[in-house]
Amino acid sequence: MALDSIDHKIIDLLQDDARLTNRELAQRVGLAPSTTLARVQRLTESGVLTGFSARVNPEALGLALQVVVFVQLESHGRDRSRAFIEEILERPEVVQVFYVGGAQDLVVHVMARDTDDLRRVVLEGIASHSLVRHLETNIVFEHRRQPVRVPNPQ
Repeated sequence: MALDSIDHKIIDLLQDDARLTNRELAQRVGLAPSTTLARVQRLTESGVLTGFSARVNPEALGLALQVVVFVQLESHGRDRSRAFIEEILERPEVVQVFYVGGAQDLVVHVMARDTDDLRRVVLEGIASHSLVRHLETNIVFEHRRQPVRVPNPQ
């Protein structure tokens, strides 16, 4: 799907504040509300926009500890790997899983209340699985997230 500068502006504005009303969004991009709504619907139906969500402060929920767990798998069968990924994603403490190439197979982003909670999640929820060969846990001192932006949109 070809995107123009107005589509990119809509995407940027919604990433900055998904609670914008259609009227506010239309004013900011300089289009009629009906045209803006049609563009947002087209971006959603085509899979460019995949959802709208709220950002949550983990510390406000008592999740003071973030870690990244690097996991090496014992075997790389597609079905078993995918099943394992789905299994760990069911844990509420697991925020993201990346299936990567290189020395590690998975990078798992975990949030926990404290070290006891973290130990439980890592040992019971990840390390104890028969597919795990080795893992390494690294504490995240600071986490920043950048919205997805297309460099120099055409």
